[in-house]
Amino acid sequence: MASTNLVYDDWKYNFNDCFAQGFIGKWRVEFDSLLNSKPPTQCCTRCGSVLFYGGDIDFSELCTAGKGCQLCDLILRTVKRYNSDGRDVKVCKIGPALTMKHNGHRILRLCSDLGSSARSDSDYNTQISFPVFPAADGPLRFALLRAWLQWCDEHTRCKYDDHEHDNEPREGLPTRLLYVGNPNSSDYNPDVLRLVSSQQIGAGKYVALSHCWGELKPNEVPRYCTTQENIGDRQVGFGIADLPLTFRDAVMVARGLEVQYLWIDSLCIIQGKDGDWEQESKRMEDVYTSAYCTVAATSAVDSNAGFLKRNISSEYVYVQDDSGRRVYVCTDLADFDKEVEGRPLNTRAWVMQERLLSRRTIHFGDSQVYWECGEGVYCEDLTQLKSTKGKKKHFMLDPKFPSLLFNSGYDTTRGVLQSFLVDYSKRGLSKPTDRVVALSGLAARIAKALRCEERYGIFNLYLHRNLLWRRSSLHMIRIKYEPLEVPSWSWMAYTGGIEFMDDHHLAVEVFKNLSFAEWDKKALITNVWEFRDCHLKKEEAESDATGRQILDSRGTKIGWIMYDVKDGENGKDLCWERGVVVKKTYRSNEYHILIVRQSAENEYERVGIGTVQQDYLSRQQPNVRIL
Repeated sequence: MASTNLVYDDWKYNFNDCFAQGFIGKWRVEFDSLLNSKPPTQCCTRCGSVLFYGGDIDFSELCTAGKGCQLCDLILRTVKRYNSDGRDVKVCKIGPALTMKHNGHRILRLCSDLGSSARSDSDYNTQISFPVFPAADGPLRFALLRAWLQWCDEHTRCKYDDHEHDNEPREGLPTRLLYVGNPNSSDYNPDVLRLVSSQQIGAGKYVALSHCWGELKPNEVPRYCTTQENIGDRQVGFGIADLPLTFRDAVMVARGLEVQYLWIDSLCIIQGKDGDWEQESKRMEDVYTSAYCTVAATSAVDSNAGFLKRNISSEYVYVQDDSGRRVYVCTDLADFDKEVEGRPLNTRAWVMQERLLSRRTIHFGDSQVYWECGEGVYCEDLTQLKSTKGKKKHFMLDPKFPSLLFNSGYDTTRGVLQSFLVDYSKRGLSKPTDRVVALSGLAARIAKALRCEERYGIFNLYLHRNLLWRRSSLHMIRIKYEPLEVPSWSWMAYTGGIEFMDDHHLAVEVFKNLSFAEWDKKALITNVWEFRDCHLKKEEAESDATGRQILDSRGTKIGWIMYDVKDGENGKDLCWERGVVVKKTYRSNEYHILIVRQSAENEYERVGIGTVQQDYLSRQQPNVRIL
């Protein structure tokens, strides 16, 4: 059957029954065991018109028709859950779902099985699927995951090329892996794991886990971690029962995928005193890029929560109309944005590079599992989500990230790259000092693709625009890196979210006397300018004293300043400040500037950002260092 698709927001909801027919046909006995043996119930004329004839039904009709009709009752209860007052709500069928007409929100999914009595020519937009999902830790679910892997292995765009990004071979396996066992081996013990060195293995497939550690005290090393004290015992073998539930679930998934090796950061990297975290954290790019697949414990808030168990119950009604056409109407709709994007795991800084660098990821959500690769997202209900070309999601699905982004053109690449940096800046870190290293692998990959240098989240190809960041929240706090500081011109020097100055895609003139210093990775080389004939006035809307208007001698606003942190007594007058001109918009006399203060002879530090009309700046000092 040909694929059918409809667009909702940035996702294109698609289904192609070829995969579903092949999979369910192979596992027909197990599939049939999920179904209720009772015959279909007869739908009333009102809900039947919605399902089979393209009509719609409003809330008042549901209230009266629902009496005695199982489907109307299900629709009514579902509408009330999504729209408590129920007023002005009409329900219609769009593709394989019942949808609230006023906002396009999908509320119930429709599906059919492989039986000839259940399918007809009119089912062109009703997909083959599970009315009820298989057991969360059962063989049918793991069979689906393996089928997705085999399906993905055939995708040209998803096949891994060792030399896709450079002419050097990849690093290969991580330093250590967990051996979860081979059921066909004579010494297999399902209750025992073993920590092995990659030198013992040579080559092999492994699964990488992406997960939330949970709330930890400063410098706390959870008891389940690998340390110098227990690594010897773990290399001999240790009980799976000693691990928290999230890790036990990951072991079960690796075995279900028939993969013998598993990588979990807290178990495969030596933690705590005399550990090798500093060295191993720099290898994250290779760990996730080289993994056979990544398993994301998306529904687990910490290591103890687990992720295999479904946390949401579902129901369905099996109905037919007077013509004998049948369909399952089910409550367990796929919602990738809610179950994956909206979960705590995907608000963590480390997870951004884990996800973007992985060729493919299996996300375990609250209600169903989602497969993500270069062909899109496949949901456990067998709905397929395709991204709209040119949107951020389109580039996030790239299995060879950032290949698609690099080939999208200068302006698109810049815009999407800056949206990634904004996203990352707002993500959480247990240790603020990880702000640099948690992006290092991804930043290195992007810089290599762009053939440019990257320093502290600033890419030389887009140097001028990347430097024009500003805080997006009320507060930013300088991070105390040890032993070396991050330069003030980088947003990585501070906590808190950022945004970039918007030039509205207008042509701009950049000032070429601003560049990375060749001999000092932490320095910019540029000219500083002195303000003249103007003064500052506090922005009345700014409650934390970081905003200022720049006024001329007549009190007319000729620019503004936003400080990076609360500035205290300094900054009340422009005699303290200097400007670094970064760019100006063509046909405009307004400069976009960095605000800097002198910290030593010929050295300055960034303290903010702003704009000012060019007549109110005069060049003062050339070739200074911004640190």
